[in-house]
Amino acid sequence: MMRWVAIGGLCLALLFAGVSAYLVWRNGHLREDLDAATRRLRVAERQADDARQTADVLNAHIKRMQEDRRTYDADLRRLREQEGYHAPLSDFLGDVFDRL
Repeated sequence: MMRWVAIGGLCLALLFAGVSAYLVWRNGHLREDLDAATRRLRVAERQADDARQTADVLNAHIKRMQEDRRTYDADLRRLREQEGYHAPLSDFLGDVFDRL
């Protein structure tokens, strides 16, 4: 009887050793997967930050271009009012208009 208890205890110990070895192996792979996912997340966050900065720069350029356009439109309107809308421009104002 004692022999069967010893064999059962040994089998149980081997079973626990196998399960614990499997869990250690699986946790190692899960940790590697977690590290890889963390690195990918950091890269994605940096790309999102770069995209936000790029969008801010582009918005600033667009705003500046819109302000320039409003200025040019106001200058053109003022020039048209001075000369009349359908009247030909003088040489000086024609050159100014061409430069705009």
